[in-house]
Amino acid sequence: MSLGTNISRLRAEKRLSQGDLAEVLEVSRQSVSKWETDSSVPDLNRLMKLSQLFGVTLDELVTGAEPPVKVETPPVMVSPSMPGRKIAGIILFCMAFLAFLIPTGLGGILIGLILAVPFLVCGIICFLVRKRPGLWCAWAAYLTAYIFCYYGTGISWNLFFFTFSWEEVGTPVYTFAAWIQSLMILALLIGTVRSFCTFSFPPTRRNGVILVVLWIEFLAYRLLTAPIADLLSAPEIPVTSMWALMALILMAGIASLILLAIALTLSVRMAAAWRASHR
Repeated sequence: MSLGTNISRLRAEKRLSQGDLAEVLEVSRQSVSKWETDSSVPDLNRLMKLSQLFGVTLDELVTGAEPPVKVETPPVMVSPSMPGRKIAGIILFCMAFLAFLIPTGLGGILIGLILAVPFLVCGIICFLVRKRPGLWCAWAAYLTAYIFCYYGTGISWNLFFFTFSWEEVGTPVYTFAAWIQSLMILALLIGTVRSFCTFSFPPTRRNGVILVVLWIEFLAYRLLTAPIADLLSAPEIPVTSMWALMALILMAGIASLILLAIALTLSVRMAAAWRASHR
């Protein structure tokens, strides 16, 4: 198909006369007539105006090639993948179910509950917490085990102070278990500090006051447990009072551990910020 034929066809599609097209292009009607009969060829500037007017490319105007048909493909629906923490949460829920089902089937429902609670708590954390779920699961698992050990056997990490006088606690197994708990706490504290290595806590006056308050609260909780522990050794203490005192010591111990982790992490971050500002 020649250029003149294309111009004539496209002009007719736009419902323009030769005079109308000549007026738009600022040429005479005779020039348009010569173009359509292939007696002459418009210059490049006129060709550009013709392609813009007809809404086609230069190649389509000159050769008459049909524009490629765009095939619209339906969008592919990609289902979002499940985050790894939720997969871990599902696995933990299944483990909690098995930990509860097997002992319960053998007649020990209380043991089943005790074994299932850590898995259940960690599964809930994996579903609800987006940042650092592994760290919080480790803390939750330790604190849950700490509660069960304390109420079941009276073992606490504080007993490692009796390493060289284990006769006062009755058996060296207690001090050995206390050392294991202490090492676990140390690992959790190191993991917490390293996990917040990018957290900014500049050495300002306000942050300094916050840090001092945290350390004071930690020391207050630690000092609070000593006189309460002495009350537990008092003769003829009622059972209800003993359980209440044990619960108070337990809550004070957990609170002191949480405060220690927060205060230690903020202290390390403040020291790092101070060192970076003095380089």
